[in-house]
Amino acid sequence: MIQEKYNRGIFDEGTEEAIENLSHLRSNVLSPVGIKKGDRVLIIEPDCQALVEWLQDEVQAQATVGTADDLVDIKGTFNYIINLGSLVETPSVLKEKLSADGKLVYALPQKLRMADFAKKLLKEAGFNNIETYRVSPDYMFTTEIYAEDYIGGGAGDYLLIAK
Repeated sequence: MIQEKYNRGIFDEGTEEAIENLSHLRSNVLSPVGIKKGDRVLIIEPDCQALVEWLQDEVQAQATVGTADDLVDIKGTFNYIINLGSLVETPSVLKEKLSADGKLVYALPQKLRMADFAKKLLKEAGFNNIETYRVSPDYMFTTEIYAEDYIGGGAGDYLLIAK
């Protein structure tokens, strides 16, 4: 199991960087997204080895890792495009890589106050259906997920799923 493998790596390294890169909690933020076996997923500049491996091995999605610089060279379309932690590329550029029923997923830190800006960019790119969640304590180590309008949902980062 991936979790056991990475727990051993975290223990052996004993660094904060190892926890951030290898924690099985990193995949929790994607639980509302609905990625299934066989889905084509593009993850832009992932900051976590465990997350990519979770997509490939646990979910059995066809995961492709890309950077903003090599998007032009990535062929085909994707059911999901995931961008965690920052706005690496604009929604209008990423939309061209989505399949007709595809979803664009952003997990953004509240401390940067980027969720409202990202929603504006998503609407300008033609995404009319944007689901917004608050994830707590943050997108990296999510243990709780609330609908944005849930009273008592507490502070946390944002997860945006746009169709």
